[in-house]
Amino acid sequence: MSTKTKVFLDAIGRIIVGNVVSETETELSVESPALVHIQPNAQTNQLQLQILPLLFRELLSPGSGAPVFNYKKSSITLTQNIEFSPRFYSQYEQISAASQPEPATPENTESNVIGLFDGEEESK
Repeated sequence: MSTKTKVFLDAIGRIIVGNVVSETETELSVESPALVHIQPNAQTNQLQLQILPLLFRELLSPGSGAPVFNYKKSSITLTQNIEFSPRFYSQYEQISAASQPEPATPENTESNVIGLFDGEEESK
């Protein structure tokens, strides 16, 4: 698997960043894609950058791999000759690592279900 990070626009013009898993003439597959959201900060009049994972790890089952999204190249816009700041890639890597599902461990797989009437029998 490649760790080449690619930035592109999706079909509705959102900026997406992700690690390339594979690429063909017609399709781009990226692992742990994230949405780049830029908004003005009303207090400072500066732009604020947020990188949000497209799929949060809390939604994935324990032990599942990192999500891979397949994009049709006919529906996206690829960038060329753009070199982003190392801080941008660093921020994406932090988000990407944080969005990886936790490996299954005995403490992750145990159920924390509490019975509706637990403890009542002891008080009788």
